[in-house]
Amino acid sequence: MSQGGVLEKTKNYSTAATMFKVLSNMNRLRIITCLEKESCSFGELLKELAINPKVLNDHLNILIANKLVAKSYPYRVYALTPVGRVIKQGLDAFNGYITKIAYAIKEE
Repeated sequence: MSQGGVLEKTKNYSTAATMFKVLSNMNRLRIITCLEKESCSFGELLKELAINPKVLNDHLNILIANKLVAKSYPYRVYALTPVGRVIKQGLDAFNGYITKIAYAIKEE
């Protein structure tokens, strides 16, 4: 493999590691799931998730910083970005694999 290929693969692994870190928190996954269907205000998310407002704010800021969620300022709602939608599709596919693995392990 050429030096350029190794560097490109390393860059992709770095991006993957960052996304895994962002997605490693259950509350962030719940936020992404809530925003999959429709945009929500902070209050709507707070009610749906039943978590501390500071915790919600911190998680939203992490998702915004990593370009998975965006805040619409005139309307004060949060929505998944196109990147967030791709990530959600990946999460759904990955969950399917995990379900198959869990089923296979259970049969052994």
